[in-house]
Amino acid sequence: MRPSAFYLLALAPSLLASQTQYRPPSDTVFFLFVNPYRMYWVRGADTLAQPTRSVTVESQRWERQKPNLRVIVQHRALDVNRRVTQDTFVIATSGLVRTINGHAPGMNERVDLLPRLPDRPLRSGVTWSDTLASSQSGEPGGVKAFSIARVWRVDRIFDSAGTQMAAISATGDVHYRDGWWTDSAAGAFATIDVRGPSTEHALLAVSQEQLLYRTWSMDLRGTGRVSSEHGVDTLPAGLISAESQRSIRSAEAHLFARDLPGTDTSMSYNTGAILLHVVDRHGDEISAAMARNDGLVGTTQARFAGGIPVAYRALWTDTVSAPETNLDRVNDSLRLHEPGRADTSVAIPTRWWGVADYAMNELLVPVFLAHRPDGASDSFAVYRPYARHWDIGNASLRPLGENFVASYRLGDDTLPTYLLITKGGDLLMAENSGPKGAQRVPLPGTARRAELDSILATLRRPSRP
Repeated sequence: MRPSAFYLLALAPSLLASQTQYRPPSDTVFFLFVNPYRMYWVRGADTLAQPTRSVTVESQRWERQKPNLRVIVQHRALDVNRRVTQDTFVIATSGLVRTINGHAPGMNERVDLLPRLPDRPLRSGVTWSDTLASSQSGEPGGVKAFSIARVWRVDRIFDSAGTQMAAISATGDVHYRDGWWTDSAAGAFATIDVRGPSTEHALLAVSQEQLLYRTWSMDLRGTGRVSSEHGVDTLPAGLISAESQRSIRSAEAHLFARDLPGTDTSMSYNTGAILLHVVDRHGDEISAAMARNDGLVGTTQARFAGGIPVAYRALWTDTVSAPETNLDRVNDSLRLHEPGRADTSVAIPTRWWGVADYAMNELLVPVFLAHRPDGASDSFAVYRPYARHWDIGNASLRPLGENFVASYRLGDDTLPTYLLITKGGDLLMAENSGPKGAQRVPLPGTARRAELDSILATLRRPSRP
């Protein structure tokens, strides 16, 4: 359940102030959406909730379909699933959504693709209103509904660097009622029925015929029901949600939504999937990527010689792009260089060491496999390029049949991290790999998962007397 699904606002393509209607841009346009939200239920002194921040990149292609407009929207979620969806909208030139994928807009669909425009020219002080509503019946929870009634206002018209701008805003009242299965096999469900205010702001570059920026926020409160093995509780409930959106260049869109290298794919789980890992290994080189649910993506390339890191390149992106980090081993130091910064060097503190950002333990595998697998604890250090510091502690490597188990505790770790490494150098499983309590395993249904299951089954098999 993603609350922004029913309230996801897209950037407008183009606008003529004299006609107050949307017109298609000449090229594909790209947008970045950031949506933090928190849906919660309150049971006594406990709040049942998990704050979430979703980031998505979207492309839009516009065409005329008289008397309406047609827009093909491709939406890429920058989370661990990296899901890509595509929808086709037919909209009136006023911004009213007529159909989505050939049918009338339904519950939890993007009924609010664009801000509705007035039937008169945009002038400072002009106000207008619009109402959106959708509903459907179904279990659990019975009738589900979403509605919003808003009043828009042109706050001001002004010039900026030769471009005519219109700042508009809206206040509204929202009602949201929904329900979903939390465990359909067990008959467990949750519902929510909340109301509250919403606010919106948008900036239109009128003379350039584009909407530059738009935000909204809402604070909805009411009640909800949560089922458990003890029955069904009716509880105070709420939804706090906001979204910002901005147009981005094509190069930015492709950078944020770049493909992740490799075919060896794993997921880290800790109360759900929290990290996606993709790895590609060729000889003494490893390409790796990690994606988080909040939009953070890191892609790295590392080169080794005899199990020692000799070069490391990394690029991290979130809602902004970051300069590439470059590390090279020079004698007993690491030389760090980034565009626009003076080179720096950091001394290597121990004989046994590696370079890897947090939760990217695949980059430590060559370092471990070059060490003696005698199970003895030895001083060990890992340089974290993103955090720019060393974590120092102890590590060991021991054989497990024809495979290996590496373990280490660094810095202020209270629990060791365990890595199951195959004889071929594949990081097949990890415990406490990243957040404490996280487990990293290959995706279900893959050959790597079958290999892991076979190894674990052998370990569980009782030994013969």
